[in-house]
Amino acid sequence: MQPKLPAGIVIKPFRVSIVQCRGSAYEVGCAQARSFAATPKGRAFLRRKTVRLPAWFDLDAERRTITRFSPNLWDEITGLADGLGIALERAAFCFGNNGLRPPTGGCPAVMSAGIYGRNYDFKPRRYGARFIAVQPTGSYASMGSSELLTGRLDGMNEHGLVIGLHLVRTRPRLPGLSCVLIVRIILDRCATTAEAVALLRKIPHAMSYNYSVLDADGTAAVVEAVPGCVAVRTGPWLACTNHFQSPLLRPLNRHAAHSQRRLPALEKWATEGLAAEAMFATFNRSTSPAFHHGYRHGSGTMHTIVAECGRKRLLIGIGGDAAALEEDMLDVDFDQWLNGKDLPIAHLEGQLGGVSRPFQWPAGRTKYSAATKGTHRRARARPA
Repeated sequence: MQPKLPAGIVIKPFRVSIVQCRGSAYEVGCAQARSFAATPKGRAFLRRKTVRLPAWFDLDAERRTITRFSPNLWDEITGLADGLGIALERAAFCFGNNGLRPPTGGCPAVMSAGIYGRNYDFKPRRYGARFIAVQPTGSYASMGSSELLTGRLDGMNEHGLVIGLHLVRTRPRLPGLSCVLIVRIILDRCATTAEAVALLRKIPHAMSYNYSVLDADGTAAVVEAVPGCVAVRTGPWLACTNHFQSPLLRPLNRHAAHSQRRLPALEKWATEGLAAEAMFATFNRSTSPAFHHGYRHGSGTMHTIVAECGRKRLLIGIGGDAAALEEDMLDVDFDQWLNGKDLPIAHLEGQLGGVSRPFQWPAGRTKYSAATKGTHRRARARPA
């Protein structure tokens, strides 16, 4: 029996785009540009005809930084510039390394028995709302959640390698590669967890993040990274949130009470060796301890992604209770996509907050739940 929404609650689905691109890296950039230009964010971006770049920005330095680790990515940025009809300097600043340094949100993950499960928590206003599957020549094909077109928050590549990022600290920000660019480079270049760990040791990290990694052979790792130092945790199962667990980096944790409260439930699920469907339901259930409802004043769960790495299968849901609402869970056989069978949809919808505490976005234009209305009535009743 499916759960029902509380009386008086109107669902307003939250929509994300599904973008699919094949060809050379330059052609992928051009295709991304066309897709982006058709969105409200893209139209707003193109309306800004005059853009003043900061004095410290150096196009040659940006090119050297990106091509050192991913030459194909520079070709994609060139395609974005040409496809959007903007200067390469602007494209490199907005979609290159120096433009991709937002503090990206809180995210619990579990890796166990060849299954990777994760929620991504962030602010609805700043969420990219875009999943992309790319099959470029010269690098590995992959599918994942996109950040500012060229970056990735999480994803899986053609070898079944999965990676996701987890913010630990927003400061300091030092010279180095952006977290979302790092995830993209790992998907582009690495086939196994060992390769990913080796590359993550070499990459200059600009900020403090955890990276959870699982490959098709079931080898898991959590790479804890700060500028100038990397620690690696391995094991038959692993759980990861938004704080460092290694003795080396644990002293650098910020106040992490919320992250630490999530960890025991994640470790319990990891020891149970859940199947993909059970892992998805466990993470995506809106009453789950891994599901966060802080949409209004902080970060809430925006999407759930579960990977069955050996089968190259992805389960993706937006918001909460995706399977319960029948319309929201996307089941991707990535091998079929690699063989030329496109996904049959251009958008995926879901309910932020799920059925237990549905959140309407944009919040200012829609109805609130009864509890929220009560809060606002009490606020208005207070004397000035």
